[in-house]
Amino acid sequence: MKYNLVISGEIGGWWNGCSADYVRYVLDCNKDKDVHVGFCSLGGYVKDGLELHQAFRDHGRVYAHAFGMNASISTIAMLGAKSIDIVKGSFFLIHNVSVTLSKWAQTNKEQMDEYIAELQKTRADLKTFDEVLASMYSEKNGKPIADNLAQMRRGNWLSAQQALDFGLVDAIRDDAETETEARNYIQTFINSYNFKDSGIPPLPTDDDSRLSSIVDDSGNPTQSFLQKTWQGFQSLFRNQHADNPSTNNNMKITVFNSLMALLAFKDGFEPDGQGNISLSQAQMKQVDDRLADLERKDRENADAIKASAAAVVKLKDKVTALEADIAAKDQQIANLKQGPGASSGRKPDDGNDGGDIANARDLYNLIKDID
Repeated sequence: MKYNLVISGEIGGWWNGCSADYVRYVLDCNKDKDVHVGFCSLGGYVKDGLELHQAFRDHGRVYAHAFGMNASISTIAMLGAKSIDIVKGSFFLIHNVSVTLSKWAQTNKEQMDEYIAELQKTRADLKTFDEVLASMYSEKNGKPIADNLAQMRRGNWLSAQQALDFGLVDAIRDDAETETEARNYIQTFINSYNFKDSGIPPLPTDDDSRLSSIVDDSGNPTQSFLQKTWQGFQSLFRNQHADNPSTNNNMKITVFNSLMALLAFKDGFEPDGQGNISLSQAQMKQVDDRLADLERKDRENADAIKASAAAVVKLKDKVTALEADIAAKDQQIANLKQGPGASSGRKPDDGNDGGDIANARDLYNLIKDID
């Protein structure tokens, strides 16, 4: 499937070009043409999702293609398309609208009453949002609003077949490559972060050996995956995109310079007259050297941590052995004190003046801190 636009990541976020303005720009570049939009998004801002929904309806020839995992306002945006299909093996989720609450303050009872009133207003707003969105789902699947509200309250992930049965999508598309790559990668991504606060539940990770090409045993990206990612960036910014007039070069430049900043390159890279970025061999070598240096430091840190952990284990074993040895010597001394002649009043043959005899633990405590 060749998409005119792929909406991935946060809807309304600046990072991956999913703003409503950018989508409208792509649609304007394809007036009176069929536009195929790929969706793989966990949602975002309600405002932007509703704008996408209306933009698709206004264009009139948009076809939505869901793959991987789609949730929240992403599913509302799709409703503006003429049809929605979903790749076999993908997931779909609709849920109640949620907001972030954060309150840390010392308050009196009047201030508490004000905050309670504010919460009650927010709750009423959320109820309105839920009912309006449920009515939009009802227009799609023909089910009562109450049925859609019930599914939104459950907020569980639906398989492609369940989404079709519930009437949220029109067809299941059999695309083995998209099913394998998108599902496994997005599933790994969502389980690496906590989306509970936004109302999105995690999926159980499949015991699939194919995930080893993306993450290692510790859940970190593998070296091969990082290399492929960098190669993808190279291809993105070297390609002139002559056959795709809807490419937003300003967005590419912003993303690229953000990546360079993460790699500690302070100066931005300027585009040429056509809005493209080309790196010289020297600049490419700088980037490769920086990546190699980061990988080296990661390996050194990992080795240092392993060495420290091994040293701690050895010290614990040594302490355990010393404590066992001290306990044995203390028992030997106690046995000697209880032996024949222990209470006869005789002074020790070693010249002790008759005071208490120091035991092994006392001696150990005297010398244990000496380097």
